[in-house]
Amino acid sequence: MNPENDVVCNLLDTPFSRWREEDKRDLLVCNCPTPHLSVSVRKQKKSGNSYQLHFKSTWYGEYTWLCGSVFLQKLFCWACLLFRVKKNVWNNAGFGDFANSTRVFHKHRDSSEHLKCVLQLKQVERNLNSIRDALQESSLLCIKIFNENVRLNRNFMKVVVQAVIYLAKQELPFRGHDEQVSSHNHGNFKELLQTLLSGRSGEVRNQYNKIKCVFSGESKTIHNELIECISDYVCNQIKKEVNETDFFSLQIDDATDVGQNCQCSIIVRFVTSHGKLVERFLGFYDVSSDQTAQALFELIDSILGSLNYRNKLIGQCYDGASVMSGHINDLQKKVKDEVPQAIFIHCLAHRLNLVLQQSCNSISSCRIFFANLSGIPTVFHHSGKRNHILNSIVGRRIPTAVETRWTSNSKILKTVVENWDGLKEVFEEIKINPGTDSTSIRQCGGFLNDMNDFEFSFLALVFYDIFSLTDVLYDVLQKKCLDISYCAAKIRGTYDLINSKGNEEYCNKIFHNAKVRSNCNHKRQHAQLSDEDIFFKYKSLFYEIIDNILSQINTRFQDLNKVSFISLVDTTKFKNYSKEFPSGALQNLIECYPPIFKKNQCLQNELELLYGDSNYSSVNALKALEMLRQSDVHQDVFQEVYKLFSLVVSLPSISVSVERSFSCLKRIKTYLRNTISQQRLSSLANISIHRELLSELEGQPSFLDDIIDKFAALKNRRIDLLYKR
Repeated sequence: MNPENDVVCNLLDTPFSRWREEDKRDLLVCNCPTPHLSVSVRKQKKSGNSYQLHFKSTWYGEYTWLCGSVFLQKLFCWACLLFRVKKNVWNNAGFGDFANSTRVFHKHRDSSEHLKCVLQLKQVERNLNSIRDALQESSLLCIKIFNENVRLNRNFMKVVVQAVIYLAKQELPFRGHDEQVSSHNHGNFKELLQTLLSGRSGEVRNQYNKIKCVFSGESKTIHNELIECISDYVCNQIKKEVNETDFFSLQIDDATDVGQNCQCSIIVRFVTSHGKLVERFLGFYDVSSDQTAQALFELIDSILGSLNYRNKLIGQCYDGASVMSGHINDLQKKVKDEVPQAIFIHCLAHRLNLVLQQSCNSISSCRIFFANLSGIPTVFHHSGKRNHILNSIVGRRIPTAVETRWTSNSKILKTVVENWDGLKEVFEEIKINPGTDSTSIRQCGGFLNDMNDFEFSFLALVFYDIFSLTDVLYDVLQKKCLDISYCAAKIRGTYDLINSKGNEEYCNKIFHNAKVRSNCNHKRQHAQLSDEDIFFKYKSLFYEIIDNILSQINTRFQDLNKVSFISLVDTTKFKNYSKEFPSGALQNLIECYPPIFKKNQCLQNELELLYGDSNYSSVNALKALEMLRQSDVHQDVFQEVYKLFSLVVSLPSISVSVERSFSCLKRIKTYLRNTISQQRLSSLANISIHRELLSELEGQPSFLDDIIDKFAALKNRRIDLLYKR
């Protein structure tokens, strides 16, 4: 051992009286060293035999003034070593003769030199304790003052957080166009913050006036960081909900922004541990760089990996938009390879016509057609004069922009085809009207050219006929979603009807009607082609559209025959089921989800009991689930049935009348419409879309404090926000 690390050696080299004051305090706080010594002494008896004397560690406990040196392997007196006056064995050479240890220990303990040194040591320690107590008391007072300042800062920050949450939930801009001192418009956030502060206590207002020069909470950076903290808090709550549930389904939708940056939204749907059916938005994700099935699967895996999706995912659906175009089959197969029970299913929240239209975007003519078609409502938006012209010419045959939202291409197409000549007259009248602005004149001229274009007329008639059939199918799927056999029959019937139109005779009929509507201008457009070549060109386009639509319907509903178990929760058939149990549907359920439903006989017995209860036959599936939860019978009687209802309503294929109130997809579409021309932050969208969940979280006592803790942990702030312990 190095003697520099031995305290006794240091004291022998440099007496304690010559040490610095801070070093003295540190030494006394550490107390005397009591190491185990390995030295031993051999003694010889009178008989000539020898024996070994060893050091005993118990001496330290019996004689508290003893200390030892590992380097010298000797014992010393701690008090005499510190305050030595005369040199002796206990403060200079060290004691190592263990033969007479007890006698020597007692003799030194009773010596006057030792007693004087002990008394001096006690006085120094007493002074040291007084200093320590004073420092501790001063430290506690400083901590108390510091924490009081933190409390006031946090009370002010709670007002800032509440202002951010309000504006984010209401999707209002935070800042004004001109926030100069001379301006009357200070921006929504500043005005709201001042309003909220005016209703707070005097200590909060005083604290704001005290710190506003260094931290006012009004900067854009502060807003963004708080938005991130709030969104992160909501995401953690969602992850907690998903981890507590037994299963969930996945929904991926196109969320391409105004700048045509391809992005998708990801939603999970499940029944919470409290028995509430919810849909949770997980965020917008940019997929513009790679839209392949492998890239999308890797995205899903990275997001859902922490949610244990390999054991909990029960269903998947996609909207068929450009983000997933051409890759739906590959993507859903990759997911099913990883999670066999993740059934691919059509989401009834997706308008079928919109899905079919988007599937045809791979055909350039169709993509151009729908782009031109969707622009027609812009002529009538926000213009009472143009709407008046529309009503005066077409009359009651066409709904006005006030009466109908022109957001669905299917509705626009129906309006245009059924009022073709009337709309052309409307566009002509708007063009020649003296009060029409130049932009509207150009728009009306373009739409007139479209309606006189043969290809536009041809495609309008083709999709009008197809959408008239799929509109009926969409209504059936919405109203009869639990009757799987009926829905499957309607899908097959619609498929057969569309397929039956795929013949030359029907194509020729549409071709002729298109010539009439476009005033036979197909020859002017294709002057270099014969009539036969022109017909062949559009016949090929017609067949391509039909094949694309049929392929999309097949893809959409390919797993429908695998979900006949959904009919088990069709409350309208409970009376029939009580007489004849649906064994086939039960077997289908067991085959689809063997890891989830293992107590087959128990499930059948519970279903038979449920089917005989008239209280459940007059409500929908979601209400039945709520009744099971509220009565707590699911814990004692209907455990497997409750699990079945939770699984079925968690599938995106199920639509109930009250679902519109919580549809996450609807809220996402509303958010995208309301934030047009703005840069959409996923965190801001998360707050807006989950405003109901956020309102629940705000009711928790620790909510605001948790947000402030997150905010304070991001980086050092100009004000203190974290308490000292």
